[in-house]
Amino acid sequence: MLTSLTVKQFALIEKAQLELESGMTVFTGETGAGKSMLVDALGAVFGARASSDWVRHGAEKAEVIAIWDGEDVRINALLDEQEIELEDELILRRLISRDGRSRAYINGTPVALKLLQQLGAICLDLHGQHEHQILMQPGFQRSLLDARVSDQLRQAVKVACEQWRQMKSRLHDLQSERGQSEQQAAWMREQLKALQLLELEPGIGDALQAEVEAGRHHAQIQHSANQALQLLDEAEPSARQLVAKAGHEVAAAAPYHAGLRTAAELIDQIDALLGELTPELSALLDDSFDEAQLRRNEERLMQLFEAKRRHGTDEDGLILLIEQWQEQLSQLDTAGWDEASLSKALDEAKNQFVKAAQALTEARTACGAELSDALRPFMDRLSLAGMQIRFSVTANAQQETAWGVDGWDSVTMQVMSNPGEPWRDLAAVASGGELSRLVLALKGCGLLSDMPHIAVFDEVDTGIGGETAWCVGELLAAMGSERQVLVISHLPQVASCANHQVVISKHEQEGRTVTQLRAVEADQRLQEISRMLGGIDDESSRHAEIMLARGRAVRAL
Repeated sequence: MLTSLTVKQFALIEKAQLELESGMTVFTGETGAGKSMLVDALGAVFGARASSDWVRHGAEKAEVIAIWDGEDVRINALLDEQEIELEDELILRRLISRDGRSRAYINGTPVALKLLQQLGAICLDLHGQHEHQILMQPGFQRSLLDARVSDQLRQAVKVACEQWRQMKSRLHDLQSERGQSEQQAAWMREQLKALQLLELEPGIGDALQAEVEAGRHHAQIQHSANQALQLLDEAEPSARQLVAKAGHEVAAAAPYHAGLRTAAELIDQIDALLGELTPELSALLDDSFDEAQLRRNEERLMQLFEAKRRHGTDEDGLILLIEQWQEQLSQLDTAGWDEASLSKALDEAKNQFVKAAQALTEARTACGAELSDALRPFMDRLSLAGMQIRFSVTANAQQETAWGVDGWDSVTMQVMSNPGEPWRDLAAVASGGELSRLVLALKGCGLLSDMPHIAVFDEVDTGIGGETAWCVGELLAAMGSERQVLVISHLPQVASCANHQVVISKHEQEGRTVTQLRAVEADQRLQEISRMLGGIDDESSRHAEIMLARGRAVRAL
């Protein structure tokens, strides 16, 4: 809650400091005393757009300091993001210069104005504007009904909607993919057929290249093999004969020297290798030349080179491409079955959503009637007896674009100002005072509980009096039991219900008008209530005592 407010050189306020407490605090004073300046000061310290009019004439700058004391995880998160040290108190400071520029500080750290505004959304409901503005939003009006609808119904709609959207998205993706893939599939099939004709396998390129080279040089291979065989076996002397003779010579003296024994072993190995070489060369002489096979190998090798160039990969990459294309084409072949299955699933999901949304529409309609009836007693007490209110629930069943996790309903609060008049949207006809009292009526029904910590009401009692004023005061006091409530009022009934009272007055000082704020208690408060009743005399004092006693009784409830 707000524990302290200091205002310096702000409009007609030269300097004022207020210590604020929990519950309901009422600000009273003569008309024109400057009660609205307090509202402006609160707005300034919570990030309202600066105005040079806020700076007191003759001063260089205006200053507003507010001290906030309380725990809120949202506030802690905001400060943590800005690396502002968390302390027991939150000190907000706003300086406004004569040219309209301003600076903002939190716990002594300069901050952007946006941060004050974010804190204001959490802490301050200024002028009741948060409730008033949000009350006119269709989404919030729907939430008033949803607060009375079972969680199970709303959850069923959410789950059904998410399932419907998922099925719709998957079917759309499949259909888009099929449409885009028809030409690609034809191309893949053509390329796949060409690659399959190459009969690809690991190392096929090197093998083909070797066969082509052997075919192209067949005559040279035959000649070389024949000459080698003659030198090895048929020449006089042949290579094998010479090796054998060398071995015989070495073997004769080998027992006498280790080097000769090694030489003898090596000659034996050479003789063995020459024996293996002869069959290899003979086999080449038996190999017949197949020119047609050479041409087939050359063509296949050329196609392999072209495929690698076209697809920008090697042989292993081509083999992988074949596998991938075969899988993709298989998926495309079964896509028709998948589309039929998804279409069926989409119809089922749509039916589930329609069923859940219809149930939610019926529940909202019933809750709207119940809430209208529940509001009636409070509206009668708040001088809104002539106003009829209803919740118009329209199911947009034929507009899928309106379907969502909250159903398909458009909910609008409508009012009939007088019997026989047409129903009109609340936002179009309700005045600020009527909206303020309607907020109180909703609060009396147990709604609007998730609001900022501080509520400021400046026009809630406009145009009312008597028992209606007492009702407003009672409801504001009840609200003060849950959050801090600041009320600017000219009605003694409302003032009597407050926990605390501050008098705003103005007087002339050294030729200048000065506004002062003064907390009053006991006799001073009795005197202020008497003034609000029309005059300070014995009769007014007795009446004021009765009203303050009634206010104490209201707060004790």
